[in-house]
Amino acid sequence: MNRAGKLFLTVIAALMFFSAGFKAEASGPFKNELLGLDGVVSVDEIVQSGDVFSEKYIAWFEQPIDWDSPDIGTFLQRVEIGFSGWASVNVVQVNGYGLRPSRFPLDDRSAIAKMYNANYVNIEYRYFSKSIPDGLSEDSTALWQYLNNKNASNDFHKILSQLKRILSGTWAFTGGSKGGQAVNVFSYYYPNDADVYVSYVAPFCIGTEDMRVMDAIYTSIGNERYGEAQAQGYRDMMLKFQVEAIRNRDYLQPRLSDFNYFNDNSLRPFRTPEHQFEWNVVDFVGLVWLYDHEFASVDAVLKMPHETSEDKKIYLDAMVSLMEPSKGSYSLFPYVYQAYTENGAYGFNLSYLREAVEREGLSLVTTEEEEVSFEAKMNFTDEQLRVFKYDQSLRDEMLNWTHTTKSNVIMIYGNSDPWYFARLPDVDDNPNVHIFTTSMSHAANIAGMPSEQQAEITELLDRWLLLGGWYHKSGSASGCNAGVPVMMIMPLMLFFLKRR
Repeated sequence: MNRAGKLFLTVIAALMFFSAGFKAEASGPFKNELLGLDGVVSVDEIVQSGDVFSEKYIAWFEQPIDWDSPDIGTFLQRVEIGFSGWASVNVVQVNGYGLRPSRFPLDDRSAIAKMYNANYVNIEYRYFSKSIPDGLSEDSTALWQYLNNKNASNDFHKILSQLKRILSGTWAFTGGSKGGQAVNVFSYYYPNDADVYVSYVAPFCIGTEDMRVMDAIYTSIGNERYGEAQAQGYRDMMLKFQVEAIRNRDYLQPRLSDFNYFNDNSLRPFRTPEHQFEWNVVDFVGLVWLYDHEFASVDAVLKMPHETSEDKKIYLDAMVSLMEPSKGSYSLFPYVYQAYTENGAYGFNLSYLREAVEREGLSLVTTEEEEVSFEAKMNFTDEQLRVFKYDQSLRDEMLNWTHTTKSNVIMIYGNSDPWYFARLPDVDDNPNVHIFTTSMSHAANIAGMPSEQQAEITELLDRWLLLGGWYHKSGSASGCNAGVPVMMIMPLMLFFLKRR
């Protein structure tokens, strides 16, 4: 972009910033506007720890359990909304899971929302945490068929459509991991609902036994970030740690297994302490690569003395501390359901670990036959295993979407993230899709990217969120939103275009 073009963007941004806080006095508070929207049944105020937003609420939207069969019933969907201005940029975040109330009072905006001092909408995914229909049970098959991407996208569409009645700025729809996958899918179903769709580290596995993730964890992950030699050293270290865990399973297993996850574990005969432990051992390695890359901590534990009984206990307790699974605030059963029916899942490949432990004279409980659909068998009852079936049609449609979408799409990946190896194939034949890969983990974000990539992404966002919103219609249901008068901008546009 030339100097005149950059100056033009700066002027437009300043005008939009001015307009974001300018609203005719005739309008009521934002809460009253929310309560007037179709489907909003109640609004709860959030007491903020700072003054990030002028108002912040939880809005409860009534949604159909199944959009194709509204007579089945409804559920309430929880939506966090921070209000900055009637004509501000609007950033919608979907994380693919449940919301965390402990974060509501905090400044929990996404990066893009902070960039534009935007209105912030954070949507809880259907069937997670508080956004669940009555009668849903993790021990039953009833109602689960309505947890699908099409229904979820319809949920998002309803929320955005209603908020657009009172908010007149441009719209960004964003999310990471499962939320990033939801962003891409939402663009497929509703390509015109947002001015830009930004997905982070979004996987989309091939079927339910996608071996690319597990193979990468043992053979290639980290090569781009650390170089082949150093990455191989990290992979060898993690495999050594896994072997040590199996060697000491008598001590570790009872301290790591948690069987209070479900209402009735007896309905899941495969979920034994032995299988659970071996799942934890494999999952631990994936989690280290997924986020923190804390190889120094793993190395420090492996180097601890453990010849004496006293040292051995300290050593094993350190292993427990590293491997102890975090306790989430909501069940992940809905995630597993979607993975094994539509979103896909990685294959549970124990061959690398099995070979390593056998060299040490040890063995695993899990057989090669039991590895197939391992996580599904751990989480589903026998009846659910018979009823829940995978449908690949959406993934096939998404493969075509990457080549044909007219939406403005940004996809961001970290190449040392295990899920990077299960992403949608890269495309170079669609100018609307912009893919950025950086040497980061599953926590890949714009702020951590090289300055050149940051500048390119910012320029794209400015083009779609600032230039795309140079004129704002009246947005308030009960008043007149001044916005940026078109007569102010047209002369500026003509001036800078002539300069170019």
